[in-house]
Amino acid sequence: MEQEYPFVILVIDDEPPISDVLTHVAKDSFPEAVFINVRSAGETMDYLDQHPNNLPQLVLLDIDLHQYPNGLDLLPELHARFRGLVPIVMLTVSQEQDAIRKAIVSGAVAFTRKPDDLAGWKAYATMLRQYWYQTARVPTREDVD
Repeated sequence: MEQEYPFVILVIDDEPPISDVLTHVAKDSFPEAVFINVRSAGETMDYLDQHPNNLPQLVLLDIDLHQYPNGLDLLPELHARFRGLVPIVMLTVSQEQDAIRKAIVSGAVAFTRKPDDLAGWKAYATMLRQYWYQTARVPTREDVD
């Protein structure tokens, strides 16, 4: 059974093209997805404060936001704010074991690598839909609002 439409995914990454690429490649493979891009911890908190009744159903969080706090520093704050009800997936180029361990301990449900090319991004969008929209059960909007 599938979730409701739209499926809001908050992308926290200092590179805006990531959200643009995901929106583009997901048109066919994950049309229910709406990607909201914020570029820093401050923008993230501003967005969440301004949209308290429209929380995301999934968060993609980059480790390196090129400023403090970085994604690993922001992760526990997001996990607490969402009361553990919104899955947070790390999306990064890093594959450092210490970062993976810290992310999982701090509340991330998965640690994924950023694809290198358009075909990889298409596969990533397909994987997001298959797992987070069709297979896994995430709390409904009423649960997180």
